[in-house]
Amino acid sequence: MAVQAEVRYLNDEWRDRIDVPQIGDRASRRANTSKHTVTIHDARPGLERGELGLDSSCFTLLKFTSAVQDFQDDAQVRAVYYPEIIGLAKRVTGAAAVFITQHVARTEDTEDFNKAYARFLHCDYSLNDPHAAARRVLARQGVNPADYDGADFAWYNTWQPFDNRAIKNPLALVDAASLAPRDIVEYQYTGYARASDSAIVATQDKSSIPLRNPAHRFYYVSAMAPDEVLFFSQLDTRKRGWACPHTSFENPSAPADAPPRRSIEMRLLAVFPNNA
Repeated sequence: MAVQAEVRYLNDEWRDRIDVPQIGDRASRRANTSKHTVTIHDARPGLERGELGLDSSCFTLLKFTSAVQDFQDDAQVRAVYYPEIIGLAKRVTGAAAVFITQHVARTEDTEDFNKAYARFLHCDYSLNDPHAAARRVLARQGVNPADYDGADFAWYNTWQPFDNRAIKNPLALVDAASLAPRDIVEYQYTGYARASDSAIVATQDKSSIPLRNPAHRFYYVSAMAPDEVLFFSQLDTRKRGWACPHTSFENPSAPADAPPRRSIEMRLLAVFPNNA
C-alpha cells in the first residue's frame, strides 16, 4: 500500500549555485536539506505486472539467498558475499566484468554516521564525465583502464535486508522515468574524511543529489524479506542521466513492535565491452 512519509531533499537554494554542497554529518545534513512529505507507493504490484523494472524505472526486485551467516562480519562479507553479488550482477545485466567498489552494513546503531540509515535523498556518483570516473575505479581495482578502452560502464547498487524483514526504515527509490536532468546537482559526501580537511575532500569523487520536483514518483518494497534484493542503477554511460535517487524513510505503517531494519548495500561497476 502507499504511505505518506517525509524525505529530505537538497535545499532549492543550491539549484543554480556554482559551488557544491558538502554533507557528511547530521549538522551538514540538516543545514543543506529539508523535509518534504511525499507519497511512496508499494512497488510490488508494479514489478509483478511488469510496469516497473530495471530498464524502465531503474530498479528491480530479485529473489536471492546468500550463504553469509553474519553480515556484520566484514571478512565473511568480502569472502562470500562479494563473489555472490558479482555473479548475480553478471546474470542480471549481462556485464562482462563487475567490480565491487564498496559495501555498507547498516543497523539501528546511529553512532557512526557512515553506517546509520541514510536519511536524505542521494545518488552515489556524479552524473558528469562517467568514463573518467570509470577509469578511476578501474585503476583503484588494480586494473589497467586501457584494457577497457571503448567500453560502456554502469554503476549499480544492491540492497538486501538481513536478520529481519525491512518494515521499519525501508528504502525509498525515485522512479528514474520521473527524474529530469535539471533535478540533479553534484554534492560532496565528506563523511569518510574531515570536512575541514580541504586537501582530503578535494580528492574525493563527487556524488549527486536531487532537488525537489513534485513530479517525482516514489516507491518502496513492502516488508522486504532477507531473501530479496533490490537491484538498481546509479549511472550508465549507455543512458545519459540514468539514476535512481534513494533514501531511508520512517514507515508510518510499521507496527511499534516491528524489529529494526538491518541491511547491506553493495556498490558495483559493471563493464560492457564494445565489440562492434
